[in-house]
Amino acid sequence: MKNSKKRIFKINLIILLGTLFLGSCQVQDDWLNAKRDKSDITPKSLDDFQAVLDNSNTLNKSYPMLGMMSTDNVFLPDNILGSVSERERNAYSWAKDIFKGSASSDFAAPYIAIGFCNIVLEGISGIKPTDPQTAQLTNIKGQALFHRAMSLYNLSQLFCKPFNPSTAGSDLGLQLKVSSDPNEKVKRSSVQETYEFILSDLKAAIELLPDQQLYTTRPSRKAALALLSKVHLSMQDYKSAAEAASLVLGDNPVLLDFNEDKVKPTATYVFPAYSNQMANDEIIFFAYGITLTSLWPVNNVGFVDSLFYQSYHVNDLRKTLFYKTNADGLAKFTGAYTGSFYNFSGIATNEILLVLAESLARTGETTKALLLLDSLLVKRFKSGTYQKLTVSADQVLAAILEERRKELPFTGQLRWEDLRRLNQDPKFAKTLTKLVNGVKLELAPNGNRYVFPFPDQEILLSSVQQNDR
Repeated sequence: MKNSKKRIFKINLIILLGTLFLGSCQVQDDWLNAKRDKSDITPKSLDDFQAVLDNSNTLNKSYPMLGMMSTDNVFLPDNILGSVSERERNAYSWAKDIFKGSASSDFAAPYIAIGFCNIVLEGISGIKPTDPQTAQLTNIKGQALFHRAMSLYNLSQLFCKPFNPSTAGSDLGLQLKVSSDPNEKVKRSSVQETYEFILSDLKAAIELLPDQQLYTTRPSRKAALALLSKVHLSMQDYKSAAEAASLVLGDNPVLLDFNEDKVKPTATYVFPAYSNQMANDEIIFFAYGITLTSLWPVNNVGFVDSLFYQSYHVNDLRKTLFYKTNADGLAKFTGAYTGSFYNFSGIATNEILLVLAESLARTGETTKALLLLDSLLVKRFKSGTYQKLTVSADQVLAAILEERRKELPFTGQLRWEDLRRLNQDPKFAKTLTKLVNGVKLELAPNGNRYVFPFPDQEILLSSVQQNDR
């Protein structure tokens, strides 16, 4: 095996390349010209390429969270609005201009991850593996395709309109970068093309990835299937979403019982940390989001919407494990699946179970959907207190969506994603309202402000069309 220090040196240089991706084209040109003939900056072996993908700071720890600021789960009193970052404040108040000319980590970080994936995919295409290396190369390619698909999916939930089958072909999508060249200029695709690209990467990854990885920071076949189910759900393809989710869950989905000793109600971090992630078998793929002071699970300055907090049943353990209240009775979110002060942005069994339940309900299999929901909730209530739901067939979907919000309140940007897609269904469309500095603000269903603007820097460098907002 190659010297580990040499490999780290190479990867650090690649990180520098990713960082410079955020700067001007001239800076990128100067750096590339200076380094063009120095082969030691380029990963060459399969171990090198695996090291690129194991850079968790780029591929597992920089997921967008800003959409959550625009949801109905978050409450920022006027007296603390000034203490949060400008982008948080602008996203919270649905401002027309979110970034005010500054760079956006929520836009840049996924594209840096995509650049890493393209470096890997280009690099391994020139390797002719020996028989013992074939499985490793196949695994690496699958990981790169998964990470690229995940990054594009996260970007699509902020910077594109929600997928609508009737308009996806004309709605503006993302820049679909397939080259590692940071100077490559790519025009925006359509939303349809964006989703087709994501699906193509995921379907290829499913065929390449192993059933298990050494670490949950490396995506497995199950993780790719789980992401596939999420993408199909957002596309309103409920049959395909159910098929993929069923393959993830199998006949006996593993769920964490919130009554177990693994959960520490009085600890600072209630759920097992990643270092002991095997204690939480629900984790399918581990990742966490970009830090926002309004949202992070410990010492945050933001609060949970009071009506939402009060909607939890008194025997629902999520009410005390997810939140802590202050002297004024205002609740703060504290219960992230990361077991740390970062928001969990990966994929876990609880989310995929709810994807399957919703998909079954929407395709007429309400009895199965309700049984799935019961199997989750019995592990969320105090032992011996849960009573199975008794709702009519036409109320099952609403019950599932309500519990989805309660189960995944600050997981990634899921509430933002759900608001966007549910607005297309008149039964679940919702007008959001906030009172900010004495002014009542509204966000109407399917409004332009459900799509974030591209950062000004990207418009300047790439000359792509800006989103209407």
